[in-house]
Amino acid sequence: MSDQQPNPAQDDKFWREHHEAQPYAKGEHGYEHYAPAYKTAAEGYTKHEGRPYAEIEDDLALDYEKHRAGSALPWDEARHATKAAWEKLSQTVTPRDPTRGIRSGI
Repeated sequence: MSDQQPNPAQDDKFWREHHEAQPYAKGEHGYEHYAPAYKTAAEGYTKHEGRPYAEIEDDLALDYEKHRAGSALPWDEARHATKAAWEKLSQTVTPRDPTRGIRSGI
């Protein structure tokens, strides 16, 4: 687990700059549509610190649905952004994360 705590301004800047490089980013939906998903991850990370993503994904889905406001994205499309933000905060590196590098031996 990481000692990193969410920093809303830094997180927003990071995802604005790196959103388009993510494999789930779709042409018709820009950063603004995914922003609530990134924010849900940051808030959830603080709320559920130390718990694995798979264990709290349902809670994050409920939080996202409550707070997504004008986002056109249903949870099934936004969940990938939430997981990516969670993994960034927990410093979990996956082979499909182009902004974090590639682990050798995979």
